[in-house]
Amino acid sequence: MRILFLTSLFPNPANSGGLIKSWMILNHLADKYSVDVLCFRRQKLSAQQNAFAGEFPASITSLPLNRERNFVNFLRSFGARLPLSIYRNRSPEMAALVARRLSEQSYDAIFVDHWLMAQYLPAEFTGLTLIHQHNTEYIIWERQASEEANLLFKLLLRLEGRRVRNYEATILSRFDWVFAVSEEDRQSLIDLGAHAERVLFLPNLPKTELLDRPQLSFDRSQPLILYLGTLSWQPNQEGVDRFLREVFPTLQQALPQVHLLLAGQGARPRLQRLAHSLPNVDTVGAVEDAEPLYQRARVFLEPIHSGGGTKIKVLNALARGLPVVTTRQGAQGIDVVSEEHLLIAQDSSSTIEAVRRLMTDRELWERLSDNGRRLMRERYQPASAFGVLDNALAGAG
Repeated sequence: MRILFLTSLFPNPANSGGLIKSWMILNHLADKYSVDVLCFRRQKLSAQQNAFAGEFPASITSLPLNRERNFVNFLRSFGARLPLSIYRNRSPEMAALVARRLSEQSYDAIFVDHWLMAQYLPAEFTGLTLIHQHNTEYIIWERQASEEANLLFKLLLRLEGRRVRNYEATILSRFDWVFAVSEEDRQSLIDLGAHAERVLFLPNLPKTELLDRPQLSFDRSQPLILYLGTLSWQPNQEGVDRFLREVFPTLQQALPQVHLLLAGQGARPRLQRLAHSLPNVDTVGAVEDAEPLYQRARVFLEPIHSGGGTKIKVLNALARGLPVVTTRQGAQGIDVVSEEHLLIAQDSSSTIEAVRRLMTDRELWERLSDNGRRLMRERYQPASAFGVLDNALAGAG
């Protein structure tokens, strides 16, 4: 079987939640089938990325595209009658490349990774068509609008949410199979008009190598809270900003020894200034190897209150055995129980109490650490979780 795989980002390095999922799916497909990858590159490829492309079993062709998210492009997106994210990823060169590949090679299936690339599915393609929805996108915009205090921004977010919802509803009918990352997202896609029997659950997974590492130790950890995520993503920014403003100052009064480390790329200057204005808060940029951070930290924090899908950073922390404090949104789509696998805290006081308990209660810490790893090992591994993808592709054979 030959598959054309369309994705919005170069798949290496897999250093963010979306890229980790894309990489896992691509790696799974390349192990079993003949795969050609077409993607964008947002900057010049490094020597490591070029070497990866030469060694990976699937062929990878990338095109340059880096259209910024700004007000000018927001206005231009209205002229193009497209949601901003779709406009930012529109490329006549990519459309021409897809058409050329289809004229040169016979493909049994086209796998579209992310809604951004659905615009490149040719209407005349007669093979199997599949789309992987990393999130139900309109839900993200609606949640951001509900959280926004500025009236003008709230109105703009609602407007964009409607545009995204309308666009998302139109693309789903073009695919034979639609993959959602959580049961909540699956139902949201069905509500948009997708046929229920064609929307399948394809869960997000942790990095498998995390389960092979030695158990973490409460005694060797430090009174450190770790946040590790892509800080350029708006829901992440909002969650961290709220934690810094509303939670951490009070938490420090209760536990003066506690430190917070914010790790991840893309933090905007405003968020950096806020972090640097607070004592015992440190920031680092992109992290190539998170293992030293996992070993130092005693608590993993996911303070998100908007966004959608399931959070791979939470799955990774559970797989590594680092106890997690998160919100209901942070635990969404993961088969976890609060007090058994992690701690769910929705407001400032419950977050402070959850962190305090994990900082001081070794028995609780070790129980959550063990249970989180066991859950990831039993239910969140590619061999079993991606069987639904193989079954869908069997129809193209």
